[in-house]
Amino acid sequence: MFQPLHASATRAVEKLRDIGEPLPEDLAGRLAKLADDSQSDTVRSTAVEELLRPYVLVDVEIDEQGYTASTPGAAPPRLVQHGWRSFLVRVVNPHHLLGDLAGGPGGVLGLVDHHSHAARITLPDTLTVVPRIEKIWLQARLAGPTDVSGLDVEYKVMSLYSRDGGSRRGELAFILAVEEATESLTRPPFAKAGQRMGFESRQYGAAIEFDCLPARDVRFDIREPDGSSCVAALTVRDSQRRAYPSKAMRLAPDMFFHEHVYRATGEVITLPAGQYEISARRGPEYREVRVDVEVESDTEAVTIELDRWADPATRGYYSGDPHIHAGGCSHYSVPSEGVNPETMIRHVRGEGLWMGSVLTWGPCYYHQKQFFSGSSISPRAELEYPDMQRAQGMTWDPQDTDHDGQSLLRYDLEVSGFPSSHSGHVILLGLTDQDYPGTKVIEDWPSWNLPVMRWGHAQNAMVGYAHCGLGLAVGTEDLPNYVIPEFQSIGSNEIIVDVPLGAADFQCGAEFSPAAEMNVWYHLLNVGYRTLMLGETDYPCIYDDGPGVGRTYVQLPEPPQGDQALESWLGGLKDGASYFGDGRSHVYDFAVDGDTARERSVDAAGPVRVSATVAAWLPEQPPAAPAAGQPAYSAPVGWHIERARIGQTRTVLVEVLVNGVPVGSQEVLADGNEQVVEFDVPLERSSWVALRILRSVHTQPIFVEIAGRPIRASRRSAQWLHDSVDALWKAKSGFIRETERAEAREAYDAAQAAYLTRRDECEVD
Repeated sequence: MFQPLHASATRAVEKLRDIGEPLPEDLAGRLAKLADDSQSDTVRSTAVEELLRPYVLVDVEIDEQGYTASTPGAAPPRLVQHGWRSFLVRVVNPHHLLGDLAGGPGGVLGLVDHHSHAARITLPDTLTVVPRIEKIWLQARLAGPTDVSGLDVEYKVMSLYSRDGGSRRGELAFILAVEEATESLTRPPFAKAGQRMGFESRQYGAAIEFDCLPARDVRFDIREPDGSSCVAALTVRDSQRRAYPSKAMRLAPDMFFHEHVYRATGEVITLPAGQYEISARRGPEYREVRVDVEVESDTEAVTIELDRWADPATRGYYSGDPHIHAGGCSHYSVPSEGVNPETMIRHVRGEGLWMGSVLTWGPCYYHQKQFFSGSSISPRAELEYPDMQRAQGMTWDPQDTDHDGQSLLRYDLEVSGFPSSHSGHVILLGLTDQDYPGTKVIEDWPSWNLPVMRWGHAQNAMVGYAHCGLGLAVGTEDLPNYVIPEFQSIGSNEIIVDVPLGAADFQCGAEFSPAAEMNVWYHLLNVGYRTLMLGETDYPCIYDDGPGVGRTYVQLPEPPQGDQALESWLGGLKDGASYFGDGRSHVYDFAVDGDTARERSVDAAGPVRVSATVAAWLPEQPPAAPAAGQPAYSAPVGWHIERARIGQTRTVLVEVLVNGVPVGSQEVLADGNEQVVEFDVPLERSSWVALRILRSVHTQPIFVEIAGRPIRASRRSAQWLHDSVDALWKAKSGFIRETERAEAREAYDAAQAAYLTRRDECEVD
């Protein structure tokens, strides 16, 4: 059947052209002419096969039971180190079976390119990982459609990546997998023509001696605008948008779930000759820089100057992410249980953060807890497992930079994967002891959070709740709103009990809907509690991008440094000015009547002047509309200034709030320049005041007490909090151990009593 064969061959040739590895131009022309040739189908089919034979790397034959046997083809098996080469695969299917074809290195077929929570899922233990990693040098994937359509002969395209240079022996094997399961697990004695196979079949691979051309170590000279050296996130892509180093071949500090890698000034990425687009950034305070680079045989270095648009530290504001992880979620489990401080500090530096709180939690808990010291640290960004990394081909030397000392880590604890996790995931920052009294394993810990919070406070730690919005969405974006949530997830559930009992300091967000995250916060503020809100990432669980997707900026008289850096940063949170968000907008020197203190006292009701300096940055144009047939553009998830853009303009709306309600607004041009905003705001009673750009930035409140009266701004808020405690008990009490339930009920009752007292003290509904 000439026409189906010709169509398959034409598609394969076009695919090779599209991915940048075209066959000779005359071959494509000769193939096209065969469509109009007057000779017989048999003659023309033979001509197609003869034309393509020199470019076939592997011949695959499928037998009547779906077993495959592969043999080397005629194409010279030449690869390139740290790069991709593509070839034709000829599939012979005389029994006309249907299914999906998968191909890869023999022994680890289809696994080395698998995106999972364990990047090295093919390495089941930690005793022999180095020889195993050394063996996994070849990555393969079929480019384009993988379905076997039942033709006698058809052609596929396979791309191969080599980690190594020089001569390497490898095996390529293929399997035929079904799209529809059979009724029986027993293989039928014969497969009918056109039948889709109900199993993964046994395969016989083709052993091939590959000649892998060596690549070059390209050094990156990364510079801040002032010429200083630093760590940055580099994304290197070829014309097919493939990331380098290969994501499936990465070991820490290069993560398989990132498009980018973190490199310091003077460090290298190994690249084959070719054209690349390289982008660089160092967190949201920088505009992304893009350069096109041609790597040639004599290319040694690429110079990149970063483009910083905001530097909050020069205004005394220091960024931190209070919620990142070194184990669990997207981190791999093998060859190690997560990553070490030497990797985490590289990621924190590469995102331009001053503080990173690395929280040990359920997954990898017993391994990761060894890094807790009760002090802030700034380790050297070494390659943490040299033997494994050398086996992986990572032979570059880590380099120190001028900015290394500005970024610190502090290992602390998230109570997640513990018996009390149902009540919300607790974050404990600044612990001196990470083991709850009387416990030996996680399962021994309390089954509700208040005892854990009080234990943290006894150590002078700050305690609060992670990813506060999870499970608290109620179908409205109104802030504040009065819909009682069902408390069915792991957001800041029990905070409504802990705050009135003096046992919780903050909740963390800047990840989800503002209404889901901040409604509880607004209500607590409305009845006079001084609860804080922080921006966090929960990296790499909620966000894989890197630390600092959500971040918190704290004003301090000097940078947080030394082994007590976190304590200094937390002290600024408790007593000074701070704001949180996505880092793409900033609010400096937020003041009421020129005073930036968080607590203000005035003698009588009347107008106050609210002021701040605001800076924000958006590209001049919103993202372009997608081309025909492409998916529609959707704004970034969570908090992102793109979601604050007003229409097609480059402006965003700054709002001033009194007791959670906007009472004034001003449009600000998001061009990166600092702009002063001022509002005259009437205050009729004691109130809290804040500024926000929804989905981008929010300040902590300034609390203004008039004539010595406490803030009691809303009876409805007090009643909502009281009623929410009932809903929380209904949802969570069944998860509390029977031996702890009476104490928990007593605490819930005390919280409700506190809300009723404050409700009766409120001046307005």
